[in-house]
Amino acid sequence: MQQHNFSPGPAILPPSVFQALAAGIVNYQDSGLSIAEISHLTPAFREVIGEATRLVRELYQVPSHWEILWLPGGASSQLSTAPMNLVNPDDTIAIVDTGYWSEKAYDAASAYCHVHRTDPERLDIPADAKYLHVVSNETIDGIQWHEFPDVHVPLVADMTSDFLSRPIPFEKFALIFASAQKNFGISGITCVLVNPTYISDSPTKIPAPKIFHYKTHIAEQSLYHTLPTVPVYSSLLMLRWIKDHGGVANMYQNALQKAAIMYQEIDTNPNFVGRAPLEKRSIANACFHGKSPEIEAQFLTFAEERGIYGIKGFPTIGGFRASMYNGMPIESVQYLVGIMQEFSAQAL
Repeated sequence: MQQHNFSPGPAILPPSVFQALAAGIVNYQDSGLSIAEISHLTPAFREVIGEATRLVRELYQVPSHWEILWLPGGASSQLSTAPMNLVNPDDTIAIVDTGYWSEKAYDAASAYCHVHRTDPERLDIPADAKYLHVVSNETIDGIQWHEFPDVHVPLVADMTSDFLSRPIPFEKFALIFASAQKNFGISGITCVLVNPTYISDSPTKIPAPKIFHYKTHIAEQSLYHTLPTVPVYSSLLMLRWIKDHGGVANMYQNALQKAAIMYQEIDTNPNFVGRAPLEKRSIANACFHGKSPEIEAQFLTFAEERGIYGIKGFPTIGGFRASMYNGMPIESVQYLVGIMQEFSAQAL
């Protein structure tokens, strides 16, 4: 039975990307070596990471003075690394409280500087704040910033779940980061876009090991230490796929279309109800509940028996979550909608 993977991550990739990745793991470019065993300092891998960097710059028209880094550790590591690099211990940053991942950011940054928590409706940012941290898309609650806020400080954004699926107004930002396993690869690597003018040079800065300095990785073109070569290669393959399929603009239109199909069913099906407010609904993660706990249990079994994978909601939230990242074909969304309709026809 074909599986339709709605997992929030690691997420689905297109079949052609999986096939190319599998071939590279077995025998990279007929070299007789796997991409998994090629040194990160060889010309072959330098070509891989160089092309991946160029494609991110091209797909997003990244300003020429911005730096693009490839760092291990996942996006969660950047919740600490960002304040380490951008502010000093006596500085204040602000974080918009939008859910689970903004709470993680608050906890991480609090170890390095003063942190002011603000409500998304009020955005009361201290006058001396150095930046505002936003989570562009909260995967667990299914809410998203459809327009990034206009504030008096630059933004730092965790864009893990909607990077390369929506446009970015770079003039608003100091730093953007996203781990790959949602929209552009597999887990194990994070893409960091940084405006170097915001990197702190103060001698009072919190001491941190050299490996956590952005400037270290800028100087070494992300090759300061051994990178996970397979995740970087998977990102390259997915970046090529995105370019070949219309770039970020087309990914965005596809995301809007998939979300519209999904929410139309959630709003009209008598057995389900949407979780997020209409104006904040994520186009990446559609979160919804059954009308009763019994309905939820029945539908989960019904859907899984018909090849729907990864739809169960976050444990503390419950319900369901349909994650529709770049690699998700619209046909899978239509299939899930059909399953929801079939279930409700039988339940009535």
